[in-house]
Amino acid sequence: MSLLRTIGAIGLATTLSVGVAGAQELALYSDKTPWNAGMTGLAEAASAASGATIKLQEVTPTDKYQAFMQTSIAGNNAPALFTWWNGQQLSDLVATGVAADLTPYWDAAIANGDYSAAQRELVSVDGKPYGVLLNVANWVMFYNKNHFAKAGIAAPPTTWAEFIDTADKLKAAGFTPINGPASGGWMPFIWFSQLVLGTNPDSFVGLTDGTVAYDSPDLQNAFKVWGDMYAKGYFTDPREQDAPKFFVDGSASMFLIGDWMTGTIVATGMKPNEDFGTFLMPALSPDVQQSVIVEASPIVVSKAALEANADLGNGVQALMGVDAANILGSTIQVYNGNMKAEAPNSIIAANAEMVATLKPRALVRWWEAVPSQIQGDLVAAMGEFMFNPTPEQAQKSMSTMQTINADYWANQ
Repeated sequence: MSLLRTIGAIGLATTLSVGVAGAQELALYSDKTPWNAGMTGLAEAASAASGATIKLQEVTPTDKYQAFMQTSIAGNNAPALFTWWNGQQLSDLVATGVAADLTPYWDAAIANGDYSAAQRELVSVDGKPYGVLLNVANWVMFYNKNHFAKAGIAAPPTTWAEFIDTADKLKAAGFTPINGPASGGWMPFIWFSQLVLGTNPDSFVGLTDGTVAYDSPDLQNAFKVWGDMYAKGYFTDPREQDAPKFFVDGSASMFLIGDWMTGTIVATGMKPNEDFGTFLMPALSPDVQQSVIVEASPIVVSKAALEANADLGNGVQALMGVDAANILGSTIQVYNGNMKAEAPNSIIAANAEMVATLKPRALVRWWEAVPSQIQGDLVAAMGEFMFNPTPEQAQKSMSTMQTINADYWANQ
């Protein structure tokens, strides 16, 4: 669903009680229910610093959260603070005029040594920052070390041929190789993105700016590989709504996701580096540069709320401080990029070192990079393939996506 399109269509939307209920009672909205403990801690820290009562409110899954936020923004009643996405998603939000320019707070945080100018760019539009960093994550493949050992796999794969061999050995040992949910209204893009990246990172970038078609040769190849993987029985049932279920219950051996998932996995009793580890996915060909998706999630502050509540700025400063970063790390094991903060866990620290050593091409996630006006419809077409992964459906999904894509760019 499109943010700008929806806002334009709901000029007289019903007002929702999510904005400033009173000068001292504000809301922090989020779709990140699994992060409740950390988000609650942030709300409490911002409340203490600002003197306001900032209450955490959650709406899930992600597609419902997006629809809820679109309606509240259209009704001129955005929450005081809310989680969002960076890249094109943030650009589209800024175009509505709802987001506060946080330049003074970022200047202070950088001067204090908490963040770098490069981190500021992760949440910037046209050179101005419009968000507080909530999460900075590398997208990696989690793998079950016990499964690998039982299947006779000595080390994680470093080439695509080794990855396929790994999947075959896991399947022969009685495991489903890959946990592949289509839950939350967003997860279908995960393997779509990875296989396009593995085929040609330039084509992945071209999908986000209209220069590459969704039925181009590189996309045809990605869908063929994806379909072959389904035909070999590599994936779990995509209908499962509990995203990590099949990985944490021992049914599936690998799970491609941002390393913010580490805390959720650990909370189920799996021990990092003992029960599970991570590796970077290889490209589909040795001639293709290895890539890594870097995800950055901001908390956006409503311009209206900041202007109406002078002390809310103190809450913003608190959210950018090392104490807030350590709240996230200690409660939900998520890293927000604060350079003075402790590493939330050994997996996130190891992933950062792995990326620094391998030097893959770092790219913004498809979810954040694609125009928001067509994001939801494109993901729906990917999901249709996951539920019916046949060559015929692959062609239908690509055709649908390219029609959506072409129509959008023709009107720009």
